[in-house]
Amino acid sequence: MVKVSDEQVDFILHEIEARGVTMEDLQWNLLDHMCCIIENEMSETDNFDQFFQRLLPRFFNDNLREIQEETELLLTFKHFYAMKKTVNISGILAAILTLLASVAKVMHWPGAGVAYVLGIAIFSLIFLPLMIALKFRDEGSKTDKLVLSFGFLVGIIASLGFLFKLMHWPGANILMLSGLASFTFVYVPIYFTTRVRRPELRFNSTVNSVLMMACGCLLFAMYNLSYSVKVEESSQQAYRLLNEEVQKMEQSKVASVNQNDVRALKKQVAELNQQILELKSLIIKSSGHLTDQEYNAMTEDEAYGSLPKDEVMSRVLNGSMISKWDQICKLTEEVNGRLKAAYPEHKELVFEISSIDLPTNTTKIALQNLTLIQMHLRLLKLIAG
Repeated sequence: MVKVSDEQVDFILHEIEARGVTMEDLQWNLLDHMCCIIENEMSETDNFDQFFQRLLPRFFNDNLREIQEETELLLTFKHFYAMKKTVNISGILAAILTLLASVAKVMHWPGAGVAYVLGIAIFSLIFLPLMIALKFRDEGSKTDKLVLSFGFLVGIIASLGFLFKLMHWPGANILMLSGLASFTFVYVPIYFTTRVRRPELRFNSTVNSVLMMACGCLLFAMYNLSYSVKVEESSQQAYRLLNEEVQKMEQSKVASVNQNDVRALKKQVAELNQQILELKSLIIKSSGHLTDQEYNAMTEDEAYGSLPKDEVMSRVLNGSMISKWDQICKLTEEVNGRLKAAYPEHKELVFEISSIDLPTNTTKIALQNLTLIQMHLRLLKLIAG
């Protein structure tokens, strides 16, 4: 068995340091490991220098400094490999769920909303934060670390904005606008200016910046696409006509076909109509962000016309509104019961309130459905005398 001399030990230690390993503990560990291999495997006839050169490649793929980099990585990120595995799994899972959600939404299959929430939540709250941590380690420059981290944070905000928009949750417009504006007009210029100065990154930085700017501008342009003017005008006209019909029926005179229990019926109809008026005012004030004073200073048509276009096509019913709707449904069923008893031969007087699912309606459709119920109540009021 060959014994390593002191001169050879100094030579090995010098080579280890010269090849990029600067951590003292790691140097001594490598030295001890190499000396053990030399003493066990090197024969007395072997040349030390030649054997050492054959021994070194066992410790690295490209260079010996890889060992120090891996050691620093393990010391800095004890759970680095678990993080990388989580990134891969969460990224694949988020992509699959989002793809399935998109297909389900196009095909009107159940479960699209749940898949969207899970997919985008995993992407925004697991995948992107872990990518920030990993990229913060990989990038050498502090500026690059900060720029990429800022980009991922903007991505989190924008993706959550898309999720809120898809699910019609409050705050969607603020998240989308801030995310897209920050990405397009802040992150991309900073990314380009910090990387284009380096010749080795100039081409890739330019291409990436152009692609990101194009995508950001397209998404930003689509942020507030308005509905067709004709659609808006026709909807406004339909709502106006519904209210005009209500007023016409109020002024008409229709003879009662049955006077039984008329007084109680009129009282219930009036109470139900008042509940509907209160619910309509709550919806309009909430969607239009109007105070009681502002709402009372307008006609109902004017208040409806002042609603933001993105609000009339979203769902805004909160807990108090749903509670009010439940009261309306209960009163309607009571009125229906009295109508069946008072006018058994006139089934058309019964209003099928169960056919209206108001909590799932958009603001526009909800208001129109409530006005439709009002029209029916006007008819009942006229019949009741």
